[in-house]
Amino acid sequence: MRRLRFWLLVLTLSLVASTALAQEDAPTLDAEEIVDRVNAAWQGDSFHGIMALDIVLGGQTKSHKLEIWTVGEELALIRVLEPEIDLNSGYLQLGDDLWFYSPDVGSVKLPSMAIGDALFGAGPSLEDLSRGTLSDDYDVAVEGTETGYFLTLVPHSDAPVVYGKLEISVSSDYVMEQLVYYDQRQAVVQTATFADVIEIGSRKFATTITIEDTYGDHTIQRIEDLQFDLELDTALFSLETFESWGEGK
Repeated sequence: MRRLRFWLLVLTLSLVASTALAQEDAPTLDAEEIVDRVNAAWQGDSFHGIMALDIVLGGQTKSHKLEIWTVGEELALIRVLEPEIDLNSGYLQLGDDLWFYSPDVGSVKLPSMAIGDALFGAGPSLEDLSRGTLSDDYDVAVEGTETGYFLTLVPHSDAPVVYGKLEISVSSDYVMEQLVYYDQRQAVVQTATFADVIEIGSRKFATTITIEDTYGDHTIQRIEDLQFDLELDTALFSLETFESWGEGK
């Protein structure tokens, strides 16, 4: 099952100083090539980082801190660091298989569809946080704008995805600026806005993501200490890793 993930597509061109020249000389890219560049910039071959998460629901704020590891689209591991009551609980994705872990309960296998459920009753899902791609599930149309690109993604009829359409605004130096989610009836579900861009090597990356739904509730994600393209041992993504967390609590 190919999955939809939350923050998936960011375009990547060249350094800001050479953007104008690159646009003059570079061949025209088709939609798939642009999406490939987006995926490469956003995801990388592997990722590790700390995410501070504030979920504002009905005027009340709940805060969490997570540690996240991913390799490609198939492997994801999330460890809860805060609040203290949830310390060392977490989630593990191995392809289409999904587990939840708590030191008090142990490992529990979840149905595959749970990957799209909000982890804390609201806010992002596991697939949102695991930073995968979605180009295989969607037909993509691209329009040039004065400042970059505007992408429209419509899912294939048989694609196992939640949303009916995505609209993504991206700057000319490949930083995602806004992502609008539509349901199957083409009504807006939520809007994500990207800010606080930093540069890591040749990659530019928005470290603050604010997601607001149509009811006015919102989630703020702040990504810290992020690293891309690490040589992560795939043995990290295992139930044994869960058990080692429990031993340390």
